[in-house]
Amino acid sequence: MQTKRDRRPPSVLRRVFGLASQIAREQRALAKAAKRMPKPVPWDWAAPRLVPLISGPTFDPPVLATMRAKSALGPVVEFGMDLGTVCAIVDEEVARRWEVTSEQLLERSLANLHDRAARIEPSQVIGGALSGHPVRILRDRPHWASSVILDGAALFRLFGSQDQVLAVPTRGCLISMLIDTPARIVADVVVDYEVGDLHALMLDPFVLEAGTLTWGGAAEVDDSDW
Repeated sequence: MQTKRDRRPPSVLRRVFGLASQIAREQRALAKAAKRMPKPVPWDWAAPRLVPLISGPTFDPPVLATMRAKSALGPVVEFGMDLGTVCAIVDEEVARRWEVTSEQLLERSLANLHDRAARIEPSQVIGGALSGHPVRILRDRPHWASSVILDGAALFRLFGSQDQVLAVPTRGCLISMLIDTPARIVADVVVDYEVGDLHALMLDPFVLEAGTLTWGGAAEVDDSDW
């Protein structure tokens, strides 16, 4: 006999197991990387490894508040020490020990991003079609691919300066679609990537038009909060 639980849509179960698998893999990767890190981590070791990470919908643990800053583009970012395939997030306690502010972390991480993004090969941007519309995607290589949206030089080099809609559904994914792609299609594509991903960002899309990049959610973030 089929029980109520058995009738749960298989896709939901796959997402649950998928998230659990992602959490386990990330925890193993962090534990492995932590063995190679100096303890405590000094600023000189951490500084060249810092990258800005666009913040997703998360809440801080009670005693380990995450360091964050508002980017010039609009979205709030946090700071990760790039350990190869994962990032260790910088919290306020660590920042106090380093005696650095969120502004200093932002400046250094953006400089590192600029240098690292310059090494991304254009061939890593893959073209295709989703929901019947052409797309170009940078995904998983690097694992902080969404952060490229914060570096104009790399963004233009990899995706061009023509008018387009850009979305960052997850930490590891940056998507470009034609400027005239219907908003409904853009939303459907973004949600498909967000669902079941441990680092879904759930942000409004960005628009590159006449050489200027803007974020749809910019008006919702109050500068006085940061």
